[in-house]
Amino acid sequence: MIRKRVYLLVLAGSLILAELVGAPSSIAIREAKVLGHAEERAQRLAEQVLGNDREKFVDYTTTGGTWNVKNDSTWCSGFVPGIYWYLWAITGEAGWRDLAMKWTEGVRSRATATDNDTGFQVYESFGLGYAFDETLRSNYGPVLLQGADTLVNQRYNPDIGCFRSWDQNLTDPYSGLFEVNIDQMMNLELILWAGLNGGPPEYVDYAVSHADKTWEHNVRPDGSTYHVVSYNLDGTVDSKRTHQGWTRDSTWSRGQAWAVYGYTMVYRYTGLPRMLSRAIRCYDYFIRETILDDNNYIPYSDFDAPLDSRNPRDTSAGAIVASAALELYQITGDRRYLMNAEAILGSLSSPQFLTIGWGWQSILGGASEKWGRSDVGAIFADFYLLEALYRWELVEQPPAQVTGSWAGYDVLDSHFVDTGDWMGWMLARDAPYLYHYGLEDWLYVENSTVSDQGAWFYAFRP
Repeated sequence: MIRKRVYLLVLAGSLILAELVGAPSSIAIREAKVLGHAEERAQRLAEQVLGNDREKFVDYTTTGGTWNVKNDSTWCSGFVPGIYWYLWAITGEAGWRDLAMKWTEGVRSRATATDNDTGFQVYESFGLGYAFDETLRSNYGPVLLQGADTLVNQRYNPDIGCFRSWDQNLTDPYSGLFEVNIDQMMNLELILWAGLNGGPPEYVDYAVSHADKTWEHNVRPDGSTYHVVSYNLDGTVDSKRTHQGWTRDSTWSRGQAWAVYGYTMVYRYTGLPRMLSRAIRCYDYFIRETILDDNNYIPYSDFDAPLDSRNPRDTSAGAIVASAALELYQITGDRRYLMNAEAILGSLSSPQFLTIGWGWQSILGGASEKWGRSDVGAIFADFYLLEALYRWELVEQPPAQVTGSWAGYDVLDSHFVDTGDWMGWMLARDAPYLYHYGLEDWLYVENSTVSDQGAWFYAFRP
């Protein structure tokens, strides 16, 4: 549950107290702040950072907030067009579609490349374009199928029942130590999509097998995760470790986030109840451990490491889980997922993590490449923030419509009320959530709570 901050307002000698109740609204986390900031940073990314060159991409920033420019082989290349696809889906502005298509073409070659993260590269670009624009399907569909074929042929070992992540023989799934990281759950989306959209139907079985094996060996009984499991070629486990965390046995928060999102996504494609229960168990661990460390819903890089300078926050993990939580809410109808997603997004939109005024090139700061490294910006943190905002719009309940008057004051231009000496100007368009220009914050105010003496209660949004 959200840790609510409740405030009192004193007017006309009356005191009334209330908790934050009612339907959530995106206005506190998107309108005029997060989205505007994201658009400004995304435009600069295309024009200034990448020089409008579709062959250039980014992954992490420096500690000073400057993007490191890479070619399309970075595992993060799909997130650049993905950000533009989501901006188009949210705003409907054609310019974002143009940029999305441009940088999607820049990763076309990844469909035949040797990479364990082909799913990240191809699905977050061609997959989103396919989903959002029907006119592109005849062009983008074959690329998605080709990418899935590449990933299966280069990475899947039926004797082990998994897709290979790391080792010395990246093009041969039948030799050497066979390593599977928890991140690989995310690449299953490309395989599942292909198996259900004209590719070999057994691809779905491969993805389910991988998810089952990952649950058996990468996930502990309490829902926490090992980052990497190394298999022998006979399918037995050689060793387990957390490569990007504090110790071999600790839990890396972004790896935990990949598990939450990954099992939720596999359930979406397969409808298998065990996938949903696994997603929930991993989710419960993530939320519990995050709140134990701090109540702002943004985890540290490693859940088990000391809270010191070597264990930075990771906004990417928070953004990934916020997006997954919104899908879990759509699936289950359980409002705790909606409430937690709102709390995470509220934290991500705070001055502590949103880079307004920082001089950084990323939308978010406070991301972590791994335990032991300084916090930076990460393109995938920005991507999952925008995906979460897009999903938020799909699930949020519409605010009350303000017509005629609010609290006895005329509504001007369907948006504003002027209460004069009482409370000044209020933005009432999204009532009962109102923006108070004097307090410079959003309030929750029910019209019916305004008394004859002018007293009313409110609570700041968390």
